[in-house]
Amino acid sequence: MNTRVLTSTLSLIAIAAASPALADESTGDGDGSTITVIGSPLDAEESNASVSVIDDMAIRRAQNGAATDLLVRLPGVYATRNGGIGGFTGIRIRGAEAEQTLVTIDGVRVGDPSSPGGGFDFANLMLGSIDRIEVLRGANSLPWGSQAIGGVVAVTTTAAPTDGTTSGDIGAEYGSRDTVRANGQLRASLGAAQFGVGGGYTRTDGISTAAVGTERDGYRQYSLNLTNRTEIGNTLVFRAFGLFADSRVDLDGFAPPTFSFGDTPEYQDTQEHYAAVTIEHRPGGNASEGGFSHKLQYAFADINRDNFDPSFGSTDPSFRARGRSERLSYTVDWTAVSQLRVLAGAEREWVSSLTADAFLSDAGRTATTSFWGMLVGKPTETLTLTAGIRHDDHRDFGGATTLAFDAGQKIGDLVTVRASYREGFKAPTLFQLSATAGAFGNPDLLPEEAKSYEIGLRFGDAQRWFLDVAAFRRDSRNLIDFVSCPAGPNPLPAICATGNRPFGTYDNINRARGEGFEIEGGATLGEVRLSASYSLIATKDRTVGGVFEGNRLARRPRHLANAEIAWTPGGALDGADLSAAVRYAGKSFDNRGNTVPLDDYILVDLRASYPITEGIDLFGRVENIFDEEYQTVATYGTLGRSAYVGVRWAF
Repeated sequence: MNTRVLTSTLSLIAIAAASPALADESTGDGDGSTITVIGSPLDAEESNASVSVIDDMAIRRAQNGAATDLLVRLPGVYATRNGGIGGFTGIRIRGAEAEQTLVTIDGVRVGDPSSPGGGFDFANLMLGSIDRIEVLRGANSLPWGSQAIGGVVAVTTTAAPTDGTTSGDIGAEYGSRDTVRANGQLRASLGAAQFGVGGGYTRTDGISTAAVGTERDGYRQYSLNLTNRTEIGNTLVFRAFGLFADSRVDLDGFAPPTFSFGDTPEYQDTQEHYAAVTIEHRPGGNASEGGFSHKLQYAFADINRDNFDPSFGSTDPSFRARGRSERLSYTVDWTAVSQLRVLAGAEREWVSSLTADAFLSDAGRTATTSFWGMLVGKPTETLTLTAGIRHDDHRDFGGATTLAFDAGQKIGDLVTVRASYREGFKAPTLFQLSATAGAFGNPDLLPEEAKSYEIGLRFGDAQRWFLDVAAFRRDSRNLIDFVSCPAGPNPLPAICATGNRPFGTYDNINRARGEGFEIEGGATLGEVRLSASYSLIATKDRTVGGVFEGNRLARRPRHLANAEIAWTPGGALDGADLSAAVRYAGKSFDNRGNTVPLDDYILVDLRASYPITEGIDLFGRVENIFDEEYQTVATYGTLGRSAYVGVRWAF
């Protein structure tokens, strides 16, 4: 990291931090201060949690690109990517594993049941068809169930209008490495029905996935999403959502004779299908306004992955993975009295997966039944209390019960104090339970568990300025990891004694802690918007008696910082939007042994847009303007300086 970059970055951070700032991409107010990432629509002030909202204006200002481009600007959020655009991308929140981040798209859980950890690959989540992203930091399994240990990312796609109008936008850009992006959205109403449709296309020549490689590994994706909202009479609302994405990414691998990581002709095709239908009944009006509502939803997520290696001389996949989840849920939302709101739900989820290569195949299926309830009380106008309980009954490992409590007290008009205790859990994946026909799986696995504590203090007026400070700690146990049976931990897992696991197996062997604090601020000062954040995240392997006890967790920088300054000038430049953003990630390690270091780095981006006529904007950006060399995963390449220019028409 060179001195010139460091000096410029510290200067910008100092400017942004000098005045507490409001950033559109990190305010909890969004469109009318209602958030859904908690599990049901709640006023942001009632959540008492660390929630950030990336609204439609922030997404528009970011131009095109991937959702991770905005997520990494939030406090406590860090992304790792295996190579360039399209490489597997994981989001870690407050030092948790990437697989412990729960992701929903229009309320549909979208993890990949066929992958070892069951996590979501953010590589294919593009901004073109997204209207809003909400991020909750900290465990929150109460409404969502398994996987919500680190946090929750809730994505909303193209929203259907409710005012009877027709609108839309079309955009395209071209840039470095022959990168092309195009997307469009259309929103319309027909009587009591509202519709939204969106689509996108991305292609790039890319960079070498392997840092030592010389060939470029490209990427291509196209996507289509549909939404519908129809009012049936005065009390029924029908909603439908669908998303399809098809992508291909070139890979690198371990070719003979050296079998070291480098250039290979491998590639992966992925198809993703997500859909949901919901019927909501409001006999007494909107529950949040003093009535009663209940809804029934069916949702499914289907992910197909095929890997190909032309060096085998075959057109058949060298590896196949099929993952599918279906969920039927019923929820109730009732305001019993003006000071008490009751939320409750019941769910049944079915999960199946299939993995196969040239030698082995494995198929699995399981189901979970869940019940949960939450009370939101306001004993006074300034005090909000929340309490809830959830129980999940998994067909294979049994039950798991999680609790959540929080409180928030407003002091005057500008100060809010909050505290929370939330639990999270993550069920073993089908891969971990029965991987490759039982050669690696362990049917005796227990769910991963976490307890999350947080206290926070918020100052300010959301429309002009704010400063938010939060301290947190998360203790996790029963973390699942792969162990070697011949030379594993002492004592060895009981399943090793059967002799049926010659190479190793999965077991609940790890304990970990993540703790630290976050400071976030923002302000709007006339034509200038300022924002800044800093996160200190201390992680530790707490596996008692383990070889790595006391080590830092892999790929978790201790320090994260962001700063942005944006200017919307008037006069001759009326309508223009100019911004500079800086992101810092501290040093980390790539492995549990802390023997493979990853250097700290600073990335600086510049963005600009200008309306050339009514409804048509010209935009451009330069990312990593100082061409910083860095890695988020050892041996994998990362993008250098990149420039893009495009045009967008809104109608």
